[in-house]
Amino acid sequence: MIGEEVTLTEQLASCWAGRSLESIPPAEVAGIKSNILDTLAVALAGSTTPEAARVASALVGSSAPRFGSTVWGTPHLLPPGWAALANGTAAHARDFDDGGGPGHAGSTVLPAALALAEQRGCDGATLVAATIAGYDIGFRVLQALGGFAAHTERGWHTTGTMGSFAAAAAAARILELDADRFADALGVAGSFTGGIWSFIDDGAMTKRFHPGKAGEAGVDAALLAEAGFTGPRRVFEAEWGGIYAAYNGGMAFPDRALHRLGEDFSVKEAWLKPHACCRGSQSSIDAVLALVAARDLAPADIRRITIAAAETQVNMLSVYPIETVFDAQFSLPYAVSVALVARTAGLDQFDPPRLDVPEVREMFDKVVIRPEAGIAMLDGPRLDVELITGEMVTLLAGDPTNAKGSKFNPMSFDEVVEKAESLLVPFGPGTARDLVHAVERLDQAPDLTELLDVLRQRPRNDRRGKALESA
Repeated sequence: MIGEEVTLTEQLASCWAGRSLESIPPAEVAGIKSNILDTLAVALAGSTTPEAARVASALVGSSAPRFGSTVWGTPHLLPPGWAALANGTAAHARDFDDGGGPGHAGSTVLPAALALAEQRGCDGATLVAATIAGYDIGFRVLQALGGFAAHTERGWHTTGTMGSFAAAAAAARILELDADRFADALGVAGSFTGGIWSFIDDGAMTKRFHPGKAGEAGVDAALLAEAGFTGPRRVFEAEWGGIYAAYNGGMAFPDRALHRLGEDFSVKEAWLKPHACCRGSQSSIDAVLALVAARDLAPADIRRITIAAAETQVNMLSVYPIETVFDAQFSLPYAVSVALVARTAGLDQFDPPRLDVPEVREMFDKVVIRPEAGIAMLDGPRLDVELITGEMVTLLAGDPTNAKGSKFNPMSFDEVVEKAESLLVPFGPGTARDLVHAVERLDQAPDLTELLDVLRQRPRNDRRGKALESA
C-alpha cells in the first residue's frame, strides 16, 4: 500500500473476510440456491461433452491422486485447482450456465469453491457464503472497469479476465483467510487474468474453458495466500501494469465497484438462461416467442427478418457457416430461426445444429443481421419482421441482460428445477430430484456428503436415450 491509500482489493477483502452466512439476508441465500442448482445441473450435463472430456482426460492423464476433489460426472479425483479447471469447463461446455458476477458466475465460482470445500471438509453454510462472495466480488471488479458491455467491446471475455478474482474470493472464503491474506489472494489472482474473444473466428474450444482456467487461478491464488505468498495490493491501481492501465486504457470506476459494499451482495445481478445460447441472443428470442404466441405465426407467414444490432453484438452473433454447437449458439439468425420453427430454444435445438432440417434452413435463409451505428450493445437488437401479407412488425428486443432469467423477469425456482430435470434425464431417474433436495438443504447441511454423492453420478444414456458404454 502506498501512503494511506486503501486499495480496491483491500476494501473488498475487508468486507468479506470472516463474513458468516448469518450476516447475509435470507433473500440473497434463497436466490443463490437457484444459481447453484442451475450451475451443477448444466455442469453434469456438460461433463460428457467433447470439450469437458478432453480437458478431464488431459488432467487425469498427468495426475493419479488417491485423494483429491471430485471431477463431476466421473469417477476421477484431481488436485483442487485442476478439479476447478475440469468442472468449470464442464459447466460452461454448452453455454447454458448462468451469468452475473464476472460474466459467467457459477461456472467460475462454484467449481473453485466446491473443490476446496470438499478437500477441507466444509459445511454447507460455508460453501453458500463463499459462493455469494465470489458472485459479489466478481460483479464489483467488473464494474470497476465500466461493466460488461464496456469491457467486452474491447475484445475481452469478462469471464476470463475478471473470473480469477471471483474464484479467488470464493476460495479465500472457504479457507477462512483473514483480511490481509484475502487481499493477497485477490492480488495473486489478478496477476493471472486473461480471456479474449478470438475464439469467435473459428469456434475454438477456448471459450468453454475460460471459466475453468479462472477457477484454477483462483484456487491456486488462495492456497498461495494461505501459505503467506503476497500479491500486489494495488493490482488495479498501479499506474504501470495495473488492471486499469493494462486492461482499460487507464479508465477506472472504483465508486461503482464499492457502491453499497456489504449491504448489497449482487446475487440479484446474476441471471439464468432459459435458452441454450449466448446471452446476447436471449432478449431477441423472448421477443420472437412473444410475437409467435400473440399472432400464432409460422415460418411460412414470414417473408424476411432484418436484425439491426450494435457492431460488437454483430461480431459476436453472426457466426457462419454453422457446423458445430458453438457456431449455432453464436448465431442470432440461427437462434431466431429455431425459435420460430420449434417455438422453443432449448439445448436440443442447438446440440446438434439443425440447419439440415429443411424448415429451419428455409427460415434461416430469410434472416439477415447487420450493424447499425445508432444501436448500443445494451440497447439490444431491433428485429424488422416482414410478413408475406406485406405487414411490417418491429420488435425492440431490449437489453439482453434484462431478458427472461434476469432480476427484471426472473426464472422461478420451479422453472430452474424443470430445466435441471430436463438436463439430467441421461443420469437416470432420481438424480435431478436428489440434486434439488441437496441444494435446498445446503445452508443447513453439516457437511457436503449429500451434494457430492449426486455430483459423483455418471450418465447412463446420452440425451437421445442411447446407452453409454461407460455407464
